[in-house]
Amino acid sequence: MFNNSTAYLETSSGVFTLAPAEAGEEGMMLQVLVSTAEEMVRQARHQWTPALFDLNLMEQYLSERSVFLLKHEGEPAGMFTIQESDPSYWQDRNDTRYHYLHRLAVLPRYRGFELGRQMIAFAERRSREQGKAGLRLDCVTHLQGLNDYYLRLGYQFVAMHDMGGRTVNLYQKQW
Repeated sequence: MFNNSTAYLETSSGVFTLAPAEAGEEGMMLQVLVSTAEEMVRQARHQWTPALFDLNLMEQYLSERSVFLLKHEGEPAGMFTIQESDPSYWQDRNDTRYHYLHRLAVLPRYRGFELGRQMIAFAERRSREQGKAGLRLDCVTHLQGLNDYYLRLGYQFVAMHDMGGRTVNLYQKQW
């Protein structure tokens, strides 16, 4: 179910609420990203590390991006951010007719319920409603399973981009 800026995602584990994050929820955002990064380190995925995230960065996200927090029974379960522009990743391909999705994360205990797919679908609907031409995202090249996931969701490969020692694939879905 989708209601303007809030979605209720139904799973076999119950109903999750996806809504804009608010001031005061930086700790929840940080918990999601640090826990996700810790799991990535345990799995040797070489994507995020816990040291990338702190409360100051969460405050910056809230001031510069649209942040959406996924909750289950009032507790954080996941999140993502949306940007209006992303020149650092997209460089000369940057186009404000698109939204840019970043920091998609679901806490490990909530994986397997299709929440990532539902969160992306929410971001797509919201971007469409706001008149955007599509949604863009990136993924480190060495995580083939994650790259395949975005392709299965209908995202098209646009280009590879070297971020200075870390290479990402750029994807987009147009409507």
